[in-house]
Amino acid sequence: MKRAIKIFTFILILIITLLGRLPAYTKQYGYGTIREFMILYTMLKVWRLEEITSEHFRVKFMPGNRAEAELILETAEYFYLPVTADFGFSLRNKIPIILYPSRETLNKSFGWDAKENAMGVYWAGTIRVLSPGIWAGDNDTGKLKETFFSSGPMAHELTHLVVDYLTRGNYPRWFTEGIALHEEYKLTGYVIKSAEGSLQQQHYSVDELTVNFDKLSDQTLAYAESFAAVQYIVQNFGEVTLLELIFELGKGNSLSYAMEKITGLNIQEFEKGWQEWRLSPVLDG
Repeated sequence: MKRAIKIFTFILILIITLLGRLPAYTKQYGYGTIREFMILYTMLKVWRLEEITSEHFRVKFMPGNRAEAELILETAEYFYLPVTADFGFSLRNKIPIILYPSRETLNKSFGWDAKENAMGVYWAGTIRVLSPGIWAGDNDTGKLKETFFSSGPMAHELTHLVVDYLTRGNYPRWFTEGIALHEEYKLTGYVIKSAEGSLQQQHYSVDELTVNFDKLSDQTLAYAESFAAVQYIVQNFGEVTLLELIFELGKGNSLSYAMEKITGLNIQEFEKGWQEWRLSPVLDG
């Protein structure tokens, strides 16, 4: 198995190198190939783990975590149809989900610092989820299920997957985060904490969010701003506009080009309108 992983690693590096020499538009279509190789590579690394499946998902997990794996599978199926229907998306293959029993094991899978505090992560076709019992801090089965359905990461991460496939990886980080938070709000009512308070005090520009999202000092504010920006699009131009922007990105166009084509606003005008709107007392209409 180690030999197989080494072979896949070599092939993946070769493909990435070749794609790097292609024009940007062609490179975007090669992104899907890389993603499929990454799924195979990831699943090879966890092939020893136990697995349960449903119509649309397969969950890999450590022995002893079956109950939580079943909860994750149930929750994923619960959100699958609402999320995919909202975006007109379908996928023939089962979506892989990997359950990690601790923050340390989840962070280690990405080479992250131990202080990272993610509940779930979507990356390259695979959803990775922290054990619900760890972040929920509740051993009561009924309460844990209720908490995971209402506040867990499944709707959010599944939305990331859908956006990634529809755009072929062509999106600013803040845009996919804003869409995922918007979808999560629609389906569960969850709003990122301190969104309104933070937004009233300061803001990040579109350029800051686009260029430096993960390194911004106030990550809560960065996510809250992203959510507000997408809410602004939806409330002022409609849900269909959000889909049209996603489809334009899928054609290889930039968000600034797509924004002006679909809304009639250039990126500077969009930012001005959004920043004025975000100061209004109602963000969720």
